[in-house]
Amino acid sequence: MRPWTSVSLALTLLAIAPESWGQLSIDNRCKAYRGHNSIEFIAPMPTEEVPVFHGPMPAAWHVILEMALEQDVVMPTRIFEGQYLPSPGISVAVPTDLNGNGTLGDRHPAFPDLVLSMDDDLMVAGVVLPGGTNLASFVELIGSEIEHGGEQSTTVSWIVDAGFTIIDTNGDGATVLFAAVGNARDTVTVTHGFDPVYQPCSLPSTPTTTLFTADWISTIDRDVLTSDGREAFFVGYEVRIPCYFDSSTTPPTPIPLDPIPGPGFGGMVVTGNFPLVPGPGPHPSWPTVYLTFSDDYFDVATGSGVGGGIVTGGTCATIYGVTGPNLAFAFEQASVSAWYGVDGVPNLAPGTVADDQLIYRFTMIGDGMIIDSDILPREMMITATVETECNLFSITNTRVKHKRKIQTPNPNP
Repeated sequence: MRPWTSVSLALTLLAIAPESWGQLSIDNRCKAYRGHNSIEFIAPMPTEEVPVFHGPMPAAWHVILEMALEQDVVMPTRIFEGQYLPSPGISVAVPTDLNGNGTLGDRHPAFPDLVLSMDDDLMVAGVVLPGGTNLASFVELIGSEIEHGGEQSTTVSWIVDAGFTIIDTNGDGATVLFAAVGNARDTVTVTHGFDPVYQPCSLPSTPTTTLFTADWISTIDRDVLTSDGREAFFVGYEVRIPCYFDSSTTPPTPIPLDPIPGPGFGGMVVTGNFPLVPGPGPHPSWPTVYLTFSDDYFDVATGSGVGGGIVTGGTCATIYGVTGPNLAFAFEQASVSAWYGVDGVPNLAPGTVADDQLIYRFTMIGDGMIIDSDILPREMMITATVETECNLFSITNTRVKHKRKIQTPNPNP
C-alpha cells in the first residue's frame, strides 16, 4: 500500500479538534464561508444498485465526490491532496475514532471540512457506526486542479468493499448518502443489490466510456514530488456496458451482456483497493484497460517511467495507432455497480437490450512528474480504452493543461 502523503498527519491531527457528527453544526460552520461553492456525488448516481450482498468474490463500489470551491474569498479549509491508503478512518483501533477518545466520526486530517454520512448503520471491523456518523475519514484519494475561472476543483474517493457492512436499519433496501463542504450539500439514494454475476458474452456490445478528471479548462500540477507539498490530481475512468437483472433473486442480480474480462470469479474484473504495481503495463486485475498520457510521466511511488503517447483505434482484439505504453497499472481502485437506467426500472429480460448498465469505475491519483514531451505546449491528452469479452472497443480522451507549483487553496493559504 502507498504510504501516507506529503503532509505531517501528526501535526495536522493536533491542529484539528475531531468532532462526531452529532457535535458537528454544518449551518454554524457555513457562516464563516461566504464564497460560492458546490459539491456533487459523481458516484454512486440515482437509481444505482450497489453490491451489498456478497458471493464468492465480493465486489466493491465507489463513493466519489467532486467539489468546486471559489478562491477569491477565504477558503473553508486547507486541503492536502494525495493518497491515503489505508484511509485514516480504517487505520485506527476503532474506525473513525482517530484520536482514541471514544468519540466516533472524527474528521479527515487532510480535508477537515468534508462531511460524509449515510442514514443506515455501518459495521466496520466489528464496530457499528450509527447512521449519521461522519465517515469522511474513510476517503482514500484526494486530487485537485484549478479551473480557468479560478475555482479549485477537488475530487475525493472511497472504496466500499466487503470490509464495510451496511445494516439496513429501516428495512427499505436502500441507503441515503449525504455530503457537505462549506455551504454546499448533496444527497443520493442507492439500492442494495448482489454482486454482478458473470455470464459469457450473449450480445457483443461497445462500451460507453468517460474520463472524469481534469479537462481542457483545468490546470494541474505537472511536478508533484513526494513530500513537496504540491497538489496531486485525480484521474477517473468510467466504463458502462449493457446488462439485465436476474429476477430469480431478491433483489435481482445484475448480469452483463458483454463483460469486461478479468481474473476474478467466473472471469470478471476484480474490484477494490489494490497495492501498487510497477509499470508501464496493464493492471492484472483489469487487463483490457489501456490508459495513456500524451506527455512522458514518471510515477514516483513505483519508480516507473512511462513514455507519452495515444491510442487511435482498435478492432477484434487488436488496438492500433498506439504510440505510448500502458499507464493502467497506476489505477489503484476499481468498483462495479449496476444502474436501472433513466426510467429507474430494472430490465428483467435475459439477453435483451434496455437502458440498464453495469458500471465499472477506475481511479488513481497523479502524484508524479509530467515531462512536457509532446507537441502540445504545457498541455497533454489523456486517452483511455477498454475491450470487452467479445473484442469490442471503446476509446475516449480529454485534454488538460499543466504547469509547476499549482497551489490550492489560493490566494489564501
